[in-house]
Amino acid sequence: MNEKVQNPKTEVPATKEMNDKDYLNAILETEKNMSVNMCIALNEASNEDLFRELYQIFEDIKKAQRNLFELAFRKGWYPLEKETPNKISEKYNMLKQELQELQTD
Repeated sequence: MNEKVQNPKTEVPATKEMNDKDYLNAILETEKNMSVNMCIALNEASNEDLFRELYQIFEDIKKAQRNLFELAFRKGWYPLEKETPNKISEKYNMLKQELQELQTD
């Protein structure tokens, strides 16, 4: 049962030139990469003022990335898969067990 959660796809031209979907995917990928790199910068910031400034930029990047994802999802270009309650329960129990093991060590 691999049901997709997806909006109707907004059609784009199938040409060699980049279309709206291509541009959106490229920008979304860039935002994701910027987020990863900003995490590294935050981890290594030794000055509190610098850290706060970088953190504000990081929050802006994450908001932009989220907005781009939501736009792609609304346009039907970013489908998600439904999970069964059984699979969710299995994963929850596995993580709960791992947490208990960490707490006893």
